[in-house]
Amino acid sequence: MGERRLRIGLQVWGQYVTWDELMSIGAEIDAFGFDELWSNDHFLPLAAGTDGADGGLEGPVFEGWSILFGWAARTRQARMGCLVSGAGYRNPGLLVKMATALDHATGGRAALGLGGGWFGPEHRAFGWAFPPLGQRIDRFAEAAQICRGLLEGEAVTVEGTWFTTDGARNDPPPVQARLPLVIGGSGEKRTLRIVAETADIWNADGDSPESLARRNAILDGHCRDVGRDPATIERTVGLPPPLIRATRDAAVEALTAVLERQAIDRAAAERAARASPFADTAEAVIAQLRAYRDAGASAVMFDFPAPYDHATLEALAGPVRSALAGAS
Repeated sequence: MGERRLRIGLQVWGQYVTWDELMSIGAEIDAFGFDELWSNDHFLPLAAGTDGADGGLEGPVFEGWSILFGWAARTRQARMGCLVSGAGYRNPGLLVKMATALDHATGGRAALGLGGGWFGPEHRAFGWAFPPLGQRIDRFAEAAQICRGLLEGEAVTVEGTWFTTDGARNDPPPVQARLPLVIGGSGEKRTLRIVAETADIWNADGDSPESLARRNAILDGHCRDVGRDPATIERTVGLPPPLIRATRDAAVEALTAVLERQAIDRAAAERAARASPFADTAEAVIAQLRAYRDAGASAVMFDFPAPYDHATLEALAGPVRSALAGAS
């Protein structure tokens, strides 16, 4: 029996970039045959995985769902969605309608990503409530249940603390028989319970393969507690930016230059680049990805900031994907 295939996807950052560049890279990723093409859902620039992640950056950011609809006309095969939309700034009923429209626009390639919301500066800047973590998880749980009911084709009535619906329906239904609900986050007690109760796909925060395997087992336990077959939930993982070169040093230097274009100072950009196990040779990246596959991931979603590195795309689409092709 051959190795299980690992799908490769990109989460394209929509900041410090032009609209034409965004549209071109989406079409290029799709033309290379990547399995997944995702936007992110933020309203202020941030640099996840660096010292600048928690605010303080200024600059242009395109809205994530608008990016997806732009890509819809330029792509043919990749699954698409926002990884992920925050429950604090996306009404769940409207979000389901948006994802359903995207599913029709793409001929059945949409996914609906949902999370609790973690980036406080954008909530405060745009006037959205940013309560303490426990309350954000409560809000997230309500939103996930509403999304699940609407995606199941039910008439949904909810009198919740955070959301209210009165006989809401999702009509027309998606093109797909089951448009997947993707839950992002890795909180072991509550978030993974929400995954077990509502999700088709769990997208884990980027972490080590060992941590992913441990949390996979925890999710399996939540599934058993709610009477669900763990195999019905796909396991994916978000990973830091890849940058592939002939040597580790050359890859780190190139990724540092990319991150500097995200308005991060050079020292912070270099620290982030050196911390990434995916700024390396193709052989080293393949070894890392095999470890994630062995830990239970069926797909990886690489962060992909501008300026978009075409040599890395070619390497991922060529030797890396070939080495991870496994059994069909």
